[in-house]
Amino acid sequence: MATFSFTENPVIHVLKYVPTLLPGIEKVIAIYYCNEIDQIKAKYISDNIGEHKIDDLAFEDHGGTIDKLRKTNSYFSWLKKEDTPFEIHQKKKHVQMNVFHELENTILLMGFYNEHDKKHDLFFFYFNQSLSNFGVSGTDQALTPDNKKIIGFLLYNSIKTIMECSRKDLSVFNSYNENTKSLIKKHSLVKEDLEHSKNNYGLSLIDLCKSYIKEYNENSSHFNYILTDDALSKIKMYHGDISALRIMIKKAIDYVNNLYFDSTETDIYISEDYLNFENTGAGKASKPQEVQLYDRYSKTIMLLDKLENAARDVVAKNMDITSVNVGHACSTPITAPAISDAIKKHRNKIIHLLNKYPENWKIIRTEFRPVRNVLSIRPDLIEKTA
Repeated sequence: MATFSFTENPVIHVLKYVPTLLPGIEKVIAIYYCNEIDQIKAKYISDNIGEHKIDDLAFEDHGGTIDKLRKTNSYFSWLKKEDTPFEIHQKKKHVQMNVFHELENTILLMGFYNEHDKKHDLFFFYFNQSLSNFGVSGTDQALTPDNKKIIGFLLYNSIKTIMECSRKDLSVFNSYNENTKSLIKKHSLVKEDLEHSKNNYGLSLIDLCKSYIKEYNENSSHFNYILTDDALSKIKMYHGDISALRIMIKKAIDYVNNLYFDSTETDIYISEDYLNFENTGAGKASKPQEVQLYDRYSKTIMLLDKLENAARDVVAKNMDITSVNVGHACSTPITAPAISDAIKKHRNKIIHLLNKYPENWKIIRTEFRPVRNVLSIRPDLIEKTA
């Protein structure tokens, strides 16, 4: 059984239908214009022991015979073998035509308009002289002129229908193909836009974390914190609650402060190993409790960090941890009275934070008198403002 493809030339479809339409046909030759390669091509199919295979046919258009037929033939006509451009024969003496010569016209030529080169594609059907082509066995009755006229009309209309359906299928296929290409292109553009947005979002997270680091650097009198490249890459891929990033950076700084408390180096590098994304509220609509806490106590936390960093610097210089020395060690020096006022203003929040995070701010909670005095206040005297 013949198989068909939407992308095949309509002429090939016709050749594949021939064994079904004309079981006893000797052969069919097709000459057509192929717009894909801008060339005239020739194919043929013949009855070879029940096998029908379409093969290429080599030909030369001597004297422009084929081109002339393609320009003029738009319907059908019956020819003798010697009248076709494929038969090599010697010239015969002129003989008077009579009714018996019609019996020799056993080749049916048909032409179908090709819209690409504005000429006609040609089919040459090689019939037997008898009706055996149509399954009428047991008879040697020859094809009469009336038979040929009926065959011509029927076969022409059948092939015309096949070619029109093939062209329509090809047009529909091309339309679907273009739509599919368009959808694929749109999908690619959307994917590119998404990747671009994700990249921009990641860069924004990096800028945000860099601003946090800058803020802590400005409040530090000893260390200069720097995010490494792998830390920046990890931040870029972060998908959690944005407000949790500040806590994450703060924890990383607290960690390296404890790790390098006795270091003489100025630059402290924060790698991805120091960034903990766990329990930061990734994928949750509501803010984590710790993030909410930071939003409420951010100014107090910054004050404690500032005093802790300054106190660490004072200890490194073997000086007494007094308000005057700590004030001078701050990144922006402040007076002792100013420190007292700030601690008094944040008293209740300081007590809450120092109790909640006993591992943080170890120097000022044990050695800095203004903070120690705050912790000594009786719990029942603390205002309910924390």
